[in-house]
Amino acid sequence: FERATDLLPAPPAEIKPHPAGIELGTLIKMLRYTDQQRLLTFLKESFSKIGAVTAEKICTHAKLKPACKPQKLTHEETERLLTAFKSIKIAPPPTDCLSPISEDLIYKGVEKEYTVDFIETTKRSPAVYAGNPFLVEAAIAYGGDLPAEGKVEILRFANRVPLLYQQGACAITHAIERINWKYYGLLQPGGFPAGPCAIMVHVASTNVPFTSESKNAIAEVPEILGEVENAVRTVSGRLKKYLGKRELLSKRKEKENLIKRVLPRLATKVSDILDRDTPNIDPVVARIMGNLLVNRSVVRNENGFDVEIQVVNHTDTAQSLKIHDLIPFEIKSAEPEPRRAVIGDRFDHLWEVSLRSGEHVSLMYAIEAEGGVDGREEISLPAPMVEGVSVELVTGAKVLGHG
Repeated sequence: FERATDLLPAPPAEIKPHPAGIELGTLIKMLRYTDQQRLLTFLKESFSKIGAVTAEKICTHAKLKPACKPQKLTHEETERLLTAFKSIKIAPPPTDCLSPISEDLIYKGVEKEYTVDFIETTKRSPAVYAGNPFLVEAAIAYGGDLPAEGKVEILRFANRVPLLYQQGACAITHAIERINWKYYGLLQPGGFPAGPCAIMVHVASTNVPFTSESKNAIAEVPEILGEVENAVRTVSGRLKKYLGKRELLSKRKEKENLIKRVLPRLATKVSDILDRDTPNIDPVVARIMGNLLVNRSVVRNENGFDVEIQVVNHTDTAQSLKIHDLIPFEIKSAEPEPRRAVIGDRFDHLWEVSLRSGEHVSLMYAIEAEGGVDGREEISLPAPMVEGVSVELVTGAKVLGHG
């Protein structure tokens, strides 16, 4: 696999153990081998998030003297100390000890490995289980070259390392199975999601609870299960919105195609009756559909042609887009002035346009050709091209990337 980045991750910070995750055997060893001579000092220096006030509360709750020697504690006193750890409210451990992949790199990695229509990523806030800080990141990819039949592909990572085996025994898999995927637009035969989709989950922690020494699957810790499920639900909710919008736009396009089949016949009939030229139906279609209209008009003048590209926003929301006019002529007297580029034997003129709902803008320029073009008094120009808007929302122009 090729790298998605050449930048090294920031090294995680070293932290002391948190009292909430300490077991009795570990605590006994720490007490036996510490160099501290007072229990209060031992608590402050050996654990994270324990200051002088918290150490005093722990000693009081455990009925131990703050000045007693840690090495002299009996087994019973150590058990009381451990109980005090769990009874006193202690701040959660710091999270700068974790090494997340980051949403940006996850996106780049998924984009590099898959050709898909939709990618979403998320990073949960750090959480704690048994005193161990952990963090969950997730991504979902949909469509494109992913197989439409069969189960969803699951990519599991722990501390940046892929987990390749024992998928069925992993908490990540179990958390995904607990979700009702039909609500998010995917099939779920046998309880497992199916469709053209891939789900990636990364768990970063100072102590990942693996099911065995082989470190191929994460144990079912309730806190981790919950965070993984919430992370996957977050990206899946965005997928649901995407699928809903795609279905709506598809229905809009079907309606527009139907109108474009009916209106020309109607316009032709009416024009024949009135003995007039057949009008351009694009402005009517754009108004009916609530689309962006891109309409070019060309008028002959003494020195050549005056060209106007009118962009009208009939949608309900503001739109930002780029208008490309790739023609075999170098334009003059443009208003507003476009960015220009030469592509082969053609000239690309680019305007960036932002319109609120109901607004319009005119892009005007001139083509110098006193005797016409190739002896003709008319000129034929290719349709303008639009970038940055869904193809279903545009009338009168080609949308880049959609043929």
